[in-house]
Amino acid sequence: MKPIKLLDAAFLHAETPATPMHVGALFLLDPPAGRPRKPFYRRFRETVARRLGASEVFTRKLATLPFGLANPMWVTTADIDLDYHVRRSVLPRPGNRRQLENRVAHLHEPLLDRSRPLWELHVIEGLEGGQVALYVKIHHAGLDGLSAQLALQVFADTAPGAARATARQVPWPEPDDGSPARLLAAGVLHQLDELRRLPQRLVQVAGAATRLARARDARTPATPRTVLNQVVSGRRRLATAEIPLDEARRVAQLADSTVNDLMLCVTAGALRRWLLQRGLLPAQPLFAGVPVSARAQGDTEQAIQVTFISVALHTGIADPLERLAAIHLSSDVAKQSAGAWKSLIPEDMPSLGLPWLLGGAAWLASHPDVADRVPLPFNLVVSNVPGPPAPIYIAGARVMTYLPISIVYHGVGLNVSLYSYDGKLFVGIVSCADLMPDADPFARLLEKEFEALRTAVSVKRPARQPKPPRRVSRASSAPRRGKPRPR
Repeated sequence: MKPIKLLDAAFLHAETPATPMHVGALFLLDPPAGRPRKPFYRRFRETVARRLGASEVFTRKLATLPFGLANPMWVTTADIDLDYHVRRSVLPRPGNRRQLENRVAHLHEPLLDRSRPLWELHVIEGLEGGQVALYVKIHHAGLDGLSAQLALQVFADTAPGAARATARQVPWPEPDDGSPARLLAAGVLHQLDELRRLPQRLVQVAGAATRLARARDARTPATPRTVLNQVVSGRRRLATAEIPLDEARRVAQLADSTVNDLMLCVTAGALRRWLLQRGLLPAQPLFAGVPVSARAQGDTEQAIQVTFISVALHTGIADPLERLAAIHLSSDVAKQSAGAWKSLIPEDMPSLGLPWLLGGAAWLASHPDVADRVPLPFNLVVSNVPGPPAPIYIAGARVMTYLPISIVYHGVGLNVSLYSYDGKLFVGIVSCADLMPDADPFARLLEKEFEALRTAVSVKRPARQPKPPRRVSRASSAPRRGKPRPR
């Protein structure tokens, strides 16, 4: 039994049918050559059954305290119905990429069942070319980008035959006693412990707030509202894009920037074009909320350990190189306050009454009259998580595509998530369907912006060409005849 931390619990209490708080990943897999003895779904289900106990993410569920007075607890359970959690579906012909994105967007909409462990695995067949898709859906409570990656590595191998080599059963952890009496006792002890630490926590928060107030630049413009910054519905759109990672690194190096800032620039350019096409581009620059890892080196705890910074996207600048330079500067300035932002949100606090308080806040946020008056911290979220540099395999099938799928919320109807894997940078774009119904054209604009930036860098700083070999004339190549020496 384990108390849920403050930030993790916030994702539970802020959740509504219109704002699900789960994240996902979409894998495209190439099955092994030949005719396998078992279809992929059976092999994958057997892999899950064998390895499920290796990560607490898949063996824990929520246990609510009596009357919902405080945050729930994580309890380990042995009651896991794989027929419910591991599902299979088939796309209709022709089974193209757009059909797959629509199917996954539909699967990404419903809430996870809180009476069960908070995850689902969907095997999708019928894709053209014989590929198989795997959509993973896990609640964000207790998971950031790194911990989600660690959880999914439970089912992954570094070689196609590794699944057979590691076929032994991973023992499940001992289930907890989740009786009301045990829950109440554990909850009371946790609240008393946090009350003891409360003065220290408050001093920490006050110090962080003071540092942020002093660091704030009065010249920084307020975040403007766009068509994407309204109350969202529960309907989602999904689009995907791919960018060569080595090429992104080369362009960033030539521009004296980073891959992170380069992708912020590319996203800003795509957003600028999308809004200009509709005559909706504000005069003020848009801002991106960028998650920054707050984990210590070697920390693998299954919990959220990130802070946010707000980076000006300089969407008023048309030239991609000028925009990149401005974003690079804004990003450096924002990173200087990342530590203060981390300290502003304490690791944990007494949570008496917190479920009711945050639940009420989530209800208020769903009303336009309220949401439109709340200042925006940023216009969209752009995240970047580094992944495995070499290929991985799931149930013997090679993972070809690793696409992140994230969250939108009231006031932030667009999320752009990036994941680097096996030499490529994969982009997952999630939008509220009522605010951005055409997410796929936006993805294509993003790819065009990368090409525009690559072209601009090549023109300004062309790659050094090797010097041609010096031509040597026949006369100069002949041995030079000197005067005969006297004997």
